Amino acid sequence: METFDYAAVDTSGKRQTGSVAAQTARDARDILRGRRLTPIDIKLARRQSGRDFNLGQIKLDRKISHKDLTLATRQLAILIEASTPIEEALKITALQFEKSPMRQVLLDTRTRVLEGAKLSVALRAHPKGFSALYTSMVASGETSGQLGSVMNRLAIDLEAAQKIRRKILAATVYPMVLTVVALLVVVILMVLVVPKVVAQFETFGQDLPTLTKAVIGLSNWLQAYGLIAGFIIILSLFGFSQSLKKESMRLKWHGFILRIPMIGRLVRDLNTARFARTISGLMASGTPSLFAMETARHTLRNDVMRDAVGTAGLRVREGMPMSKALKQSAIFPPLVIQMVAGGEAGGDVGSMFAKSADYLEGEFESTTTVFLSLLEPLIIIVLGIIVLLIIGAIFLPILRLNTLAF
Repeated sequence: METFDYAAVDTSGKRQTGSVAAQTARDARDILRGRRLTPIDIKLARRQSGRDFNLGQIKLDRKISHKDLTLATRQLAILIEASTPIEEALKITALQFEKSPMRQVLLDTRTRVLEGAKLSVALRAHPKGFSALYTSMVASGETSGQLGSVMNRLAIDLEAAQKIRRKILAATVYPMVLTVVALLVVVILMVLVVPKVVAQFETFGQDLPTLTKAVIGLSNWLQAYGLIAGFIIILSLFGFSQSLKKESMRLKWHGFILRIPMIGRLVRDLNTARFARTISGLMASGTPSLFAMETARHTLRNDVMRDAVGTAGLRVREGMPMSKALKQSAIFPPLVIQMVAGGEAGGDVGSMFAKSADYLEGEFESTTTVFLSLLEPLIIIVLGIIVLLIIGAIFLPILRLNTLAF
């Protein structure tokens, strides 16, 4: 089966363009005539020809960025809500991406749709671009006949997730860069500056201050074992990352993170907001609460929280209210439990989850802002103290020598 781009004229004389799936160009003309269209031009879609097809296959194997996924979802939502045929919406959206692999992915999805596949099934052929959660929500929209609203909900959720990613990036990049620069400054002082000054101290013939001896000892240790220590640290970090591939080790680590003051709260709130936002979108698209809970569970990045939701899902399956099941997990913030309970009483759990997500995202933003405003000056103060100690260690023997001279 090939895909052919065509230009044709309908019964009113209006020119139309599009694509059609057929075995040959003659079959494509027959299909167009069956649609009461008069073919003007038919040619094999460029994506399917020779070298371009191979290039497309290479691009299909590449991971799609979150930004491109968000843009594509928003564009598709607008077109589908405007009653644009799905295959045409896919083509229009694909043309918006020139160098991104999203272009080839959308064109391939369009071909599958033209061949008779549902949009959700066609999207599942590209797991690197569209997650199981994404395709499940699209499938629920197709089943309920609300694909446009579901795509709009997906776009809103992806935009919210992208906003959170930017906040996390802003909250972590600058302190990390500042910390690395501070460490480099200290290492350069200890390895390059201190040894040259120490060489001058040897001519004094005086007993050196304790601080100076400590700095000299640390400098000698860094010169002798600094590279070995750095290699051991890198090797340890690599070994730790490999150990996290084991489920038991990962559960212990994720549990430890949740117990860290402040950081644990941030991780819990961020994961809960992601879970609440997803389950809200699923329920709004008509997905049953139990299935929505199981699907949204996979958005949690913390294994302890993911297992807690899995256990809560089993309790809900047995007839327990969702709020009570989540409360027994002892993982989620009390506010979320209370809002879900209120939603159950009022018959609108989905909107309560959405409000919970809005609140938690706001709390995350304010907390990270405060944390960042405190962390930056703290790093600068610590760096200043370390540099001051090194300078003091250098100048103390000189000041003592001057004092003895008088």
